[in-house]
Amino acid sequence: MAIIPAELIEDILRRLPVKTLKRFRAVSKTWCFLIDSERFIKLHFRHSLITNSHRNLILGGLALYAVDLDSLDKAHVIKPPFYYKSVDSISNSCNGIVLVMSEPPVLWNPFSRSYKVLPNTCVESPPAADLEESYSRTTYGFGYDSRNDDYKVVKVVEYRNTETHIWLSSEAKIYGLKSNSWRTIKSFPYSLPFLRGHWRVLVNGALHTLAGGSPGDVHGARIMGFSVESEEHYEVKMPYGIQIWKVDLSLDVIEGRLAMICATRSRVVMWVMKEYGVKESWMKLLTIAPPAIEKHDIMKPLVYSKEGDKVLLNCDDKKLIWYDLKKRTVEDVTVDGQPFVFYAEPCIQSLISLDGPSGVKKQGKEKEKSKARKMIRRNKRLSSSILNISLLPVCYIYIYIYICMF
Repeated sequence: MAIIPAELIEDILRRLPVKTLKRFRAVSKTWCFLIDSERFIKLHFRHSLITNSHRNLILGGLALYAVDLDSLDKAHVIKPPFYYKSVDSISNSCNGIVLVMSEPPVLWNPFSRSYKVLPNTCVESPPAADLEESYSRTTYGFGYDSRNDDYKVVKVVEYRNTETHIWLSSEAKIYGLKSNSWRTIKSFPYSLPFLRGHWRVLVNGALHTLAGGSPGDVHGARIMGFSVESEEHYEVKMPYGIQIWKVDLSLDVIEGRLAMICATRSRVVMWVMKEYGVKESWMKLLTIAPPAIEKHDIMKPLVYSKEGDKVLLNCDDKKLIWYDLKKRTVEDVTVDGQPFVFYAEPCIQSLISLDGPSGVKKQGKEKEKSKARKMIRRNKRLSSSILNISLLPVCYIYIYIYICMF
């Protein structure tokens, strides 16, 4: 009998997309335990990050679509396994998980189809003196706490004056996936005038936003960060000499780096912070102007090309374009089935799982994880026990695929 080492099978499987791995769970119990194990899930995700593979673009609007970033050929419809309104929006992607800002919000892995409906949380009312003259606005943020290996959702409810729209106060709560509960945290000491319900700029484990210098002052804007780990606020220095007056400013993120977009009537300039927290590391990424784009178009950076010489841009939520950083030229991207109007969010495929709708961990699942760990250790000691003769032809195919990758 031919013997295929366990390490080789694992090395092959970690290179495959999530959809294929979900199917291969049915090959054998051993494969199922391996693919579901926490060790393999992290190994698969780490390999995707290192090789810059399994990258997708989530397009939202009237429906949800997934586009392979390596080909950008076709938009495939995604049907969430939970109730989803077409007007709901999606936050940033974090380790392949997104936050759907419905009521209640939902944490969702679009590729493993795992999801978690967040529990409801009540908000306090503003002071009685301001109650009749104020209105509220809710903003959500989503990030990963690497120190505690926990996913967190931040909810900020702002109260503003009905007539002047001046910020009065705010209330903040944070949700932890491990505890499956909300708790109140320290109120935000600044307003969030530049956000539209979703706080999607996650860089270096912190959510970032442009905040006014004082309540209602948008011209004295500054960059504020909120660490999802320490739950502390801090300021990030803006690019030196940047013009604020009569300029539309916005923050974004590209490939894990903080980006700032400065738009005027005549052009759009994008800055990127190469080394996080270092003011001197801000560099001008690109300048784009008509006729390459139309006046007043809103530009959002999405990803770099694999070669790093181009930037994919979302142009006014109507089309995708490649900007060549060396030639300074623009190329329209045609995606079959792309919606007429959309928002776009890069997302890397992962096997990371979330609890079901009830939020209760099943004891059987914990037993499976324990059994999986034992199986992996056993496979390393005795590789001949991995496959029976009926599975050998299938494995030869995977080995052939593995060889072709080099």
